[in-house]
Amino acid sequence: MRRLITPTLLCASLLVLLSCQKKTTTPSPAPSKPVSERASNSDPAGAADEAALREAAIKGDIGAVKVLLDEGVNVNAKDADGRTALTEAAFYGRTEIAKILLDKGADVFAKKNDGATLLTIASSHKEIAEMIQQEIQLLEAAGKGDNAMVKELLDKGAYVNVRDPEGRTPLTEAAWNNHVETVKLLLDKGANPNAKKVDGATPLSIATNKQHKEIVELLKKAGGK
Repeated sequence: MRRLITPTLLCASLLVLLSCQKKTTTPSPAPSKPVSERASNSDPAGAADEAALREAAIKGDIGAVKVLLDEGVNVNAKDADGRTALTEAAFYGRTEIAKILLDKGADVFAKKNDGATLLTIASSHKEIAEMIQQEIQLLEAAGKGDNAMVKELLDKGAYVNVRDPEGRTPLTEAAWNNHVETVKLLLDKGANPNAKKVDGATPLSIATNKQHKEIVELLKKAGGK
């Protein structure tokens, strides 16, 4: 009799255990917030300052823009829609603020989430569109060694350390293409000899790898590393 009862009890126990396991499920993860609710800065105070910079650009409040930038607010901070202070200044035609932002290194290649570029956003504000175009042209002119154009663009106020999405600057392009006189001109105008591309390359590492000895010496004298 004992031999019959024991297997029966074991089978019953197994059925109970299997039933419990089926009822136990892993909790589903909490749903992520919609993109529109995500902040570009995890620090509430920092995010508030970035939002204030964009708002000041919209309103044309030059004083507030200067104060916020002097306090170290990120000039290229984006909101959930990809808007920056410069996209807003361009859209609303705030020319003086656009100049200030560009002088602080605002990204002329920035795109909103809908794909709108600064040139398209500023299309109805000729002076701002020209300023943005000048910086894009400066990268191209430096890469070609067109010193007359480089000088003209810089004299018009183009930002000497403008960067494209890959981190290339006029100086990295001149160094890559062995344009010695262009490198001299850019350094004289305040080009950063240690600006890094996204891949970590510096003007000096580029010139060294390309064996452009004269440019290597120029960059070293300028503090390049």
